[in-house]
Amino acid sequence: MRWPAIDSLRRPGPAIPLLWSLVFTGGLAVAFAPQGWPRVDMYSLFAGAASNDWLETLADAFTRGREYRPLQVMLTKLLYELGGLTLWFYKSLVLVQFAGILAILVWLLRPTDWPRTISVLLALCCVSALPISQILLALFPANVYSLATLTVLGNAALALHPPLRAHDWVFFPLTLLGLLLLELGALTPILLTTLWLTRAPGIGRRGVAATWVAVAAYAGVRLSLGNSADGLEYVETGLGFADASRAELGELFVHAPYVLAVYNVVASALSVLFSEPRAGKFKFVESLLLGNTPTWLWFHVLSSAFTTAVIATIVATRRRWSSRDGQLLALAVALIAGSSALAFLYTRDRIAVLAGIGYALLLAVAITHLWEALADRRWGRYLAGAAIIILASIWTIRDAEAWLRVRDTSWETYLEWTDGRLDDGRTGDELLDRLRASVTTRVPDDPREAPSWTYVLFEREIAR
Repeated sequence: MRWPAIDSLRRPGPAIPLLWSLVFTGGLAVAFAPQGWPRVDMYSLFAGAASNDWLETLADAFTRGREYRPLQVMLTKLLYELGGLTLWFYKSLVLVQFAGILAILVWLLRPTDWPRTISVLLALCCVSALPISQILLALFPANVYSLATLTVLGNAALALHPPLRAHDWVFFPLTLLGLLLLELGALTPILLTTLWLTRAPGIGRRGVAATWVAVAAYAGVRLSLGNSADGLEYVETGLGFADASRAELGELFVHAPYVLAVYNVVASALSVLFSEPRAGKFKFVESLLLGNTPTWLWFHVLSSAFTTAVIATIVATRRRWSSRDGQLLALAVALIAGSSALAFLYTRDRIAVLAGIGYALLLAVAITHLWEALADRRWGRYLAGAAIIILASIWTIRDAEAWLRVRDTSWETYLEWTDGRLDDGRTGDELLDRLRASVTTRVPDDPREAPSWTYVLFEREIAR
């Protein structure tokens, strides 16, 4: 008797990358198990959901101006009505959303043979390991970074799907959906315009126009609120080797604010391509000057530099691309450039999350063509095989670091509630007490008791 599931794994295709995605997400679930509610911002998110009725929630969602994320407010209310403060309910949603992002990547790349299957696995390892992907596993009532990423990538995948061309008006509500979740949704018209220019089969002029009309409608609502200018103020961000305050930034860039914008955009792109700087700060360069560069930082920078060098060499030397790979290449570049551009006010790992996904797409396309270019020669197969083995080893190790990062976050969250750092003197607040009780009933493993070699090879959130 032959089992269909086993037969599907023997054949190259999406089954193997999807299985890897499920296994990796399952491993994250183990690390995620002791995670509790983060103290910062969590009270304010749940307070409105617990005290307001639906009419008050709608009014609050669509009238606030500075952080105009109405769907986050409404989803928080809905999820609170369904799950209360039950942690496993929200953790499950976070993990399902993360697995969904990996699944969309597999859908975009469509592995049909062994070289493409291997390249997709490398891309999944890469995007899962990048520090910028940490925000996708943040425990919020409604993780809008994850949901907006799903929406933006889903739009790109639909634009590459030929049958949708006859119904591409649907990109208007889908673009508006992403914008109402998070500002990352503003990348949708840029991505879909790029795909249209490269003749993607699932989108035409009507679909592109629909995305820009959605952005215009969104911008009109934001501007009508009257306080959108608050979003253009200086925000504390990394600059050089340290964080700079709003006042310091105002003094430095009062006559040339565009210089700071260029710095933030370039720093965000470099953080994806070379793991340096991080959040605008050149930690690697500073550690070299001080003579105390940790092993894990060397590994981050060298592994990213090697990966970027492989990608750049293949892209620069390849003369012909299939229409599908050319569209994926254009999409990847647009993701990196567009996501980095969103960091013009300040740079954080979380802002460049879509740039990291673009980087993974670049890696997948590059590795596929590396094998195709060298497979006809014996020495070429050895060279391509060596490069793939090195890349697979690099990103597998960094995936292990991502797993530890989740565990460290659990301990850090526990300390927020128990060591008094964030106490505000408030007592007798039922919601705050319920949040604290949901976290402190389970003590996570103390990462300081982990083997010392993990602090050498991996970046750890908690100092030893």
